[in-house]
Amino acid sequence: MLKEELKAVLEELASLFDKPLYMVGGAVRNILLNYAVDDIDLAAALPPDKVIAALRSTPFKVKVNSKKLFTLAIIKDGFRFEYTSFRTDSYKKGFHRPHKSEFTEDLTQDALRRDFTANAVYYDILEKKLIDPLNGAEDIKKRILKTVTSPQEVFGQDGLRLMRLARQAAELGFEVEERTFNAAEDNAFLIQDIAPERIRDEFNKIVSADCRYGNEGGHVKGLRYLEKLGLLPFILPELVKCKGIKQRRDYHKYDVYGHVTKAYELAPPHIRLAALFHDIAKPLCIREDGSMKGHDIKGQEVARQIMGRLRYSNDEINKTVRLVKLHMYDLKCDKESGELKSFVQENHDIIQDLIALKRADYAASGNLKGDCLCAARLEKIYQEMVDKKIPFTVKDLKVRGGDLIEMGIPEAKRGRLLEKLLKAAINEDLLSRAAQLEYLEKNKNKD
Repeated sequence: MLKEELKAVLEELASLFDKPLYMVGGAVRNILLNYAVDDIDLAAALPPDKVIAALRSTPFKVKVNSKKLFTLAIIKDGFRFEYTSFRTDSYKKGFHRPHKSEFTEDLTQDALRRDFTANAVYYDILEKKLIDPLNGAEDIKKRILKTVTSPQEVFGQDGLRLMRLARQAAELGFEVEERTFNAAEDNAFLIQDIAPERIRDEFNKIVSADCRYGNEGGHVKGLRYLEKLGLLPFILPELVKCKGIKQRRDYHKYDVYGHVTKAYELAPPHIRLAALFHDIAKPLCIREDGSMKGHDIKGQEVARQIMGRLRYSNDEINKTVRLVKLHMYDLKCDKESGELKSFVQENHDIIQDLIALKRADYAASGNLKGDCLCAARLEKIYQEMVDKKIPFTVKDLKVRGGDLIEMGIPEAKRGRLLEKLLKAAINEDLLSRAAQLEYLEKNKNKD
C-alpha cells in the first residue's frame, strides 16, 4: 500500500486537474499484489500544455520529458511522478520507441497501447476506484501475463516486449498465457531489431529478478523463459552451444549448459553473470583442441566478447572476466601458503566473489558433496590476512610518501619501491611501521 504522505501528495495533485487523474501500470498492479511500489506513473485525458498551465503557481514542479510522447515529470516534496497524457502509438519495425503518438481522451485507447493487461489497470486517485477496461485485475489475480490486443501485433510493434515478458514473469512470479507465449515464440527473431544496451538492461533485471519482489527462483524462471521463447540464440548464442556438451560423470551430473545454469541459480546476484559464463568456452575448447583444458583462459575472452556486444561498462566486464579466468585457481589444493597469500593480496578486491563463485561451481556439479575445499582454503587464508592486518594495497602500509621523501628516494623509484614492500609484507615480520621503514632503507638503492 501507499504511504499516507504519498497518498496526500497524489490527492493534492489530482485536485488541481479538471479531469480525473489516474495511477496506471506497475504501481496499480503492485498495489493489487501487495508488492512494493517503486515508481508511480500517472495518466489523464489532458495534454501536457494544459497540465503545465494547471500546475503553474502551485508547489508542484513540472519538467517536460518528451513532447513527442506527451510525457512530463511532476515533482513535489521529494516525490517524482511520470505523467503521460492518454495517447495512441504507432511503430516502425525495429524501433523501440513509438514512431508516432497522438493525444486521445479515450482511456480505453490509452490502455490498448500498453503491453500486458496486468499493466493496463487504472486507479482514479480522487474517486478511489479501479478502472479496468481490459480485465487486467482478473489476470493479476490469476497471475498471468497476457497482451492487451493480438499478441502478434503487440510484439510486432516492439521487439523489446519479448524481453519484458520474460522479465516481468520472473519478477512478479507470473506465468505467460498460452496464446501470448506462442506469439512471443513465433516473433523471437524481432529481438534482433533492438539495441544491445536495451537488451542488456532487461537481461540484468532478469539476472536479479528474485530480488525485486522476493519471488524465490525468479532469476531461474526468467532465464528459462528466454530459453523456451527462443530468445537465447539471439542474445547469448555462446550459451546455447553449451547444450549437449557432456562432462565427466564422476564430477558432473549435468551437461555444460545444465551445469552453468545451475551455478547461475546458486550464485549470489552480483556474480551470476560470472557463474553463467565461467565454463562458456568449453564448447570452443573441444572444437579447437578436443578437450576442455584451458577453458578458463579462453573463457575470459568469450565473456569479454559477449559483454562487449551487450555494451556492459568496462568495470563490469573486467570484474566478470577476471572471475571467469580465475575460477579454476588452486582447484587441486596444491598451492603453497605463500603463493596463496600473494594471490589473495593481488586479487583482494574480488576474492570474496571468487570464493562464492567457486562454491556455486562446486555445488552445481550435482555430484560433489560437502564444502568446496579450494574455496575454503582461500577463505581461510583471506581471513587470516585480515585478522593479522596484512596489507592488501599500498594505502594499507604503515609508511607514507613523506617517509620516502625524507629518505631521499627519487620520485621515479617511490611507486615501485612501495609495490615491492607491499608484496613483501605478506611476511608477518614486515607488519610494523619500524620494519617497513627498515625495509625501505635497505632497498632504496637497489634497482
